[in-house]
Formats: sequence, structure tokens, C-alpha cells
Amino acid sequence: MRKSLITLSLALSCLLPSCINSIVYNGAGKNKPDLTYGYTEHAVAMQATDGTTLRGWFFNRGAGTPLVVFYGGNAMNVGNFANIAAADTTRSYLLMNYRGYGGSEGKPSEAIMVDDARSCIAQARAKMGTPGPLALVGYSLGSGVAMQVAAGKNVAALVLICPFDSMTTVACNQVPLLPRILPMDSWDSATVAPSISCPVTIMRSLTDDIVPTDSTDKLIRSFITPPTVKIYPADHNSIFSCPSFTQDIMQALPSQQVTAAEEV
Repeated sequence: MRKSLITLSLALSCLLPSCINSIVYNGAGKNKPDLTYGYTEHAVAMQATDGTTLRGWFFNRGAGTPLVVFYGGNAMNVGNFANIAAADTTRSYLLMNYRGYGGSEGKPSEAIMVDDARSCIAQARAKMGTPGPLALVGYSLGSGVAMQVAAGKNVAALVLICPFDSMTTVACNQVPLLPRILPMDSWDSATVAPSISCPVTIMRSLTDDIVPTDSTDKLIRSFITPPTVKIYPADHNSIFSCPSFTQDIMQALPSQQVTAAEEV
């Protein structure tokens, strides 16, 4: 009996991380292929610190231009932002898919995704030469990535679209018992918020059906300097269709070279 329990325990310890990741990052492996989004001339592959190949797009507009990095949501290929990057030729844009998303290899987890994000920024800035200001834009899950990358760094601007205070809050809203039964990546943005010193713009949906209103409210209250908040008559996924959405992102981004941002 004891031997059976030990065997079961070992089996669960091996299986649980995989099960949890498949629940938290259920968009992995389900996104449209990168080729669907075009701009193959800007397609790029970067090596993570452990050698995993990450794929996406790098719109390099040259030395000194602002570098804007987009982080996508759980059910999307970051190529959804490629049209914005292509249309704005005054800034450089980096769009890299998380591990397991789009054409990127590997399996996602919070610690790995943050490390990948920092590594990709460093590689992009090395290719640009003289670095301009750094801006981060994160949607939904991507808001958690952007928050952690920005924490304690000299980032010029941070734009959060449909953000949350923590993944635990969102998970409780969708599957109330999940965080209590299984340990999971927390993406605790509310704890990170006080260390953010750059201007922050929060773009939220009036009727968000994924991120609870209280979750976004708590995140807003967590910043030492109150962020700029814009509200759109949309739900979690239709916010992109609002007429002023792209224009508001552009207005929140640095438009010219300022003191070079610290490499992350």
C-alpha cells in the first residue's frame, strides 16, 4: 500500500506541471501559423538562453528609434499586432511569440516567459545599434509579462490592455476551485506595480468577460503614480475593434529618442 502511494505521488509530481501549464496556457499550440499574418521580410528567429528557438517579427527602423515590444494574449499569435507595427515606420517593433505559441518551440511557464522576453529585447537592441527608448505593450496575459519586464527598469512607457491584478484572480473567476486544487503561475502584477516608475496607460473594456472588473481596479490602485485609464465600449476580445484603439496606443508610446533605456 505504501509503495503504491509513493508511486502515485511520484506520478502526480511529474504530471501536474504539464496539466497545469495546459490549463493556464491553453492557447499554446492553438494559434494560427505565423505565415497567416504575412510580413515575412520581418520574420525573425531568436535563441532563448537555453537554446530554444523563438519566432516572431522584428520591424527594425534603425538606431535611435523607439523600440516597442508587444506581448499577446493567451489565445493569440502576437502576429495579430503586425499591422500596427507595419503601419508605423517611425518606431521599431518586436513581436515574439511565447514558447509553444505560433512558430516558437518549447513549453511556456511564467519564469521562462519573462526570461525569454528579456533576452529577446537584448538581442533586438543589439541589432539596432544605438538604443532608443523602450516601450512595452501587453494584452491580457501579455500584461503580466510586460509588468514583470518593466519592473525596476528604465522603461519609457507601459501600455496594458485588459490587464489583471493576478492570474489567480482571473482563474478563480473562470474556474473557482482551480487555484485551490492546483498550484499555478500567479502572474502577480499587483505586487509588481509599486516598482513601476514609467508612465502607465491602462486600456480596459467596459464589459470584460474574461478579466473581472475588480481585478483591473485592484491593479490600478496598486501603482504609486495613478496610471492613465481609457475605457472602451467593448468586451475582452472586441476592444481591438474600437475606433480609437490603435490611435490611443500610438499616443501612449514615445515618439522620439530620449535618454537611452536600460537594457533588460
